[in-house]
Amino acid sequence: MGLLHKIGAHTKFGKIVFGVLALAIIGGVLTGLSMASSGNRSNAAGTDTQPTAKAANQDTRTFRDFAEGTLTKKPEPKKGVIDYSEGTHLLVRQNAVSVALTSSVVDLAQFEGKKVKVFGETQKAIKEGWLMDVGKVEELK
Repeated sequence: MGLLHKIGAHTKFGKIVFGVLALAIIGGVLTGLSMASSGNRSNAAGTDTQPTAKAANQDTRTFRDFAEGTLTKKPEPKKGVIDYSEGTHLLVRQNAVSVALTSSVVDLAQFEGKKVKVFGETQKAIKEGWLMDVGKVEELK
């Protein structure tokens, strides 16, 4: 008897192998249909879509870093100068380094010129002293 055997559907082992494969395919199709109908949508690139602003505002585990100050738009670079800075806005803090801010879930332009407390996740910065991805903004009185 050789080392290789033909597996046919007529043998007991072959029936088991084909049965397991059929169950795996059916299970995969049913799982895919279930996930598609549950509202767990993905974009064309295959990654999850951005969370809503409401969900981000309530997420205190992801956005656990915070800072207070006046939120301003980052100044435009001078004409002809290459700007390597990070973030779209700055959080100007009294007697402390400013925080460069960016956000994919909060429209920071709504808070320009206002005193705020921002919650987010500190990111690795190349040029800035502190770079934060903002997930929640509270306006201070």
